[in-house]
Amino acid sequence: MTQEPEPEQIGPLTFVENADYPYPFEVARPPRFWMEETSGALNAAVEVYMRSEDLSAVQLNLLKIYLRQYIERAVITDEADRRRLLGRLDKLRGVRDMERFAEDLSEVGVEPF
Repeated sequence: MTQEPEPEQIGPLTFVENADYPYPFEVARPPRFWMEETSGALNAAVEVYMRSEDLSAVQLNLLKIYLRQYIERAVITDEADRRRLLGRLDKLRGVRDMERFAEDLSEVGVEPF
């Protein structure tokens, strides 16, 4: 009998581990992937972001919550300043800011999308 993974609540988002999306590094608390969120709200926000369309305030906030937990938990390069990256989250105002931020994250080995 397979045990169901425990859901994890992060703000308004509920994540359930999905074996199809394993985090590739051994860490105490792996970051949750957006595909593991169960309400559908984060998925909708990511889809709007991926189309480079305007994000609603709610969608922007959900993406910030998602990115915060991801950055806090992800393995990043030694030269990255995790606190500085986390501090930038509050300054994101729209999809263009989010796109630039995602590019900066990828430069330090973080691929949340």
